[in-house]
Amino acid sequence: MTQYEAIGRRHSVRRFQMTAIDPHIMKQINCFIQTLAPLHPQAAYRIAVVEAYNTQKHVFKGMFLAQAPYYLVLSAKDHPFAAVNAGYVMEQLVLYLVSKGFATCYLGDAKSKPDLDQYQPMIVVAFGKAAATAVKKPASRKKLTELVNQPPVAQQNARKIIEAARIAPSAFNLQPWRFMPQDGKIHIFMKKESLMQTKRMKELTLLDMGIAMCHMALAAEELWLDWRLSREDTSKEPIWKGCQYVATLYYEIKSFSF
Repeated sequence: MTQYEAIGRRHSVRRFQMTAIDPHIMKQINCFIQTLAPLHPQAAYRIAVVEAYNTQKHVFKGMFLAQAPYYLVLSAKDHPFAAVNAGYVMEQLVLYLVSKGFATCYLGDAKSKPDLDQYQPMIVVAFGKAAATAVKKPASRKKLTELVNQPPVAQQNARKIIEAARIAPSAFNLQPWRFMPQDGKIHIFMKKESLMQTKRMKELTLLDMGIAMCHMALAAEELWLDWRLSREDTSKEPIWKGCQYVATLYYEIKSFSF
């Protein structure tokens, strides 16, 4: 199973077998962590693997936790794009784990202590083998027509890329992303923040956007497209009422020379 195929297989699991993973497989997971491609290379981050299969206590504080044999903790230094980058990077790792037969669950409210060198915890993911009682629940997602400014999307590549983002996970299943497809590019928007949102909720929304953009990038790769994610010049930024412009995915068919 590829990471792209794992997009359709991934679902949150909160019941795990409290058993250790084979050391050889753990080595592969740690090696994969070193190959992750950040969205913003300047946004410094690190990922720690926390083993918890020998304890019956919760490793983290917070609400909506899950007891799992392993956790991934992504910490980042202060940067304007730290949260978006964290979501983009962590989802690559989540989909890799799913492709290898592991179950995962984002723990948005899990609280971890900061590192001594200014790395602040951004997101925690529980993972391991799913318990036999773990049952997949059907995912509730907005329809494509609710997420695109001018549906239907006629261009097939754009439709498949947006569909990959449509089924991405998000905090409280809020699905903050919106899309404006044009020839060879898809503008990506985020629903504007509510005045009632806490600082953490705003951070989680940006994490969600990074996850969705990871799905879009993997879909573009699957379609054999050359692609890049960047922002339009300030003077050319697209506008969508009630939404904030985030980035644009540019794509074109790959050219091969023999």
